[in-house]
Amino acid sequence: MSFDKNEILQLNTEEKRLLAFELLDSIDEEFARQPIPEWKKRLIEERIALDKNNPSDVISWSELRKKYDAQ
Repeated sequence: MSFDKNEILQLNTEEKRLLAFELLDSIDEEFARQPIPEWKKRLIEERIALDKNNPSDVISWSELRKKYDAQ
């Protein structure tokens, strides 16, 4: 990999923003191609089961925000 850091730093704000988005998009694409680890699949399944078994055991974002803003 070869790039000139100083050249990148000389880009204008819009060019830096576009470059950053392109880099992040490429990372997202690479990440999306990775298989989901078994431990993460189990964790997701456990959380889905908890939600299905206790549908009323949740609070809204606004309730959560009020709770922590009051602290």
